Parts: sequence; C-alpha cells; structure tokens
Amino acid sequence: MKHIITPLLFIACLLVTSCSNDDEPTLPANAIPLNMMFGDSETTIGASDVYINSSINFTSSYCGIADLGKKGTFSTNPNLTQIAQEIAVTPGNYYQITPGQDILTVAGARALPVDGVYYNLYVDSWIYDNANNIAGAKISYAECSPRVKQLPAWDSAIDLQLKPRKDDPDIETAEYAFPRDCKIDDYIETYDYEGSDMKHVLDIDLNGNRISFTNSAWTPGGKVQVILLVRCESVYTRLSLILHSSM
Repeated sequence: MKHIITPLLFIACLLVTSCSNDDEPTLPANAIPLNMMFGDSETTIGASDVYINSSINFTSSYCGIADLGKKGTFSTNPNLTQIAQEIAVTPGNYYQITPGQDILTVAGARALPVDGVYYNLYVDSWIYDNANNIAGAKISYAECSPRVKQLPAWDSAIDLQLKPRKDDPDIETAEYAFPRDCKIDDYIETYDYEGSDMKHVLDIDLNGNRISFTNSAWTPGGKVQVILLVRCESVYTRLSLILHSSM
C-alpha cells in the first residue's frame, strides 16, 4: 500500500506547486512594489490619489477604479464599463485606476484617450501587525498606455479625395471606414481651409464605423478639415480627415 500512496502524494504535490506558480503574476519591468497601510492617505498609487481606507477599500476623489478580478493582467487595456470611486481590496485580484478627468463619453460609452495613462495593479497579500491583525496590503502597480491597433495615433491626419459619382458627375462623394469594432462619435467639427467655402454645403452621414461625404455644389479648390472622435472598446482617438473637392 505504501508503494501506491507515495507516488500519488508526490504527483499531488507537483500539481499543487504547479497551480501555485500559475497564480503568481508576471510583473512588467516597470512594476513598482508598494506596501499600503489601511487609513494611510499619504501612500497613494503613482500620481493618483488612490489609497486604502480604514474600511479596507481602494478609494479616490477623482479616479475611476475597476476590479478586474483574478483574470486581469498588467497588459489589460482600459476597462471602463464598471468603475467606482471605492472598491474592496482582495488579495489575488487585479485592479485598474483611471484618472477621471481623462474619461470622456465617446459614441455612447466611456473611453480614455489613446495617448492617455492609467495604472494596472495586483494585490499580492495582506500585511499583518505584531498582534497578527490585518493592517495593510502588499501591491504591485505599473503605469500603462492603451494598446489598440485599430485606432490611429492621436491627431492623425488622413487625406480623402471626393470623386464624381458615376451616375451624376455633378455630385461628388467619398467614404472612409475604420475597423469593424470602431464607432464614430456624432460630434463632428468642420473647418474650411483658406480660400475654400465647402463646409456649409458638405453633407456628412455616419453609420457605425463608416463616415460618408456628399457635395453637390460648385466648390473649386474646396478643402475641408473634418475632426472626429473614434472609439474602440474603452479607448478613443481624435483625428482629422482632410477632404479635397474634385470640382
């Protein structure tokens, strides 16, 4: 019987060790360890005002805090669907902190600029005092920037040529499509370039990730800057489409 039990115990120990190693987070090179004691408002995460209060909650006056649970990572992009200014601290969970002043509602959902900064963090374990009472938490956090390939860089400029329609050469049109999971905000700014008078006669239509333009007026040398906000998940960018008339 001993010859049967011993190998099984050995295998069980290997499994436990393996699970334990899998649960340990992989820290990025810029991760910063921090001991946070309950009620110490002077010890905050990065440039934020987030600290752990006496109720054992992360709390902030101006940041959005999200609990990503145990499936979060240090590379998680901004997640703003469920944020609060106070959230319970749980060892083994990942969290995310986003500056509130940088959050904007774009195309119907909260989003952070593509060039914005936020923090991902992991709560490693409790800190105990001399009486063996929980007195704080050991965390690691990292400053992060969004990584969203679908969005152009902030303030990108894209040239777009209006072309006469085949069925009616007196009407010129153009269309631009962003990747499928992008959405264009309906707040659009238009500016004529010097010598141009086209923005007042330009029709603009939005359809999800697509924007189309129609011009039926005579606008020789017409050139218009169209400024858009485009969101993908919880990240957005600002960019310009530069329209050139063919008339």
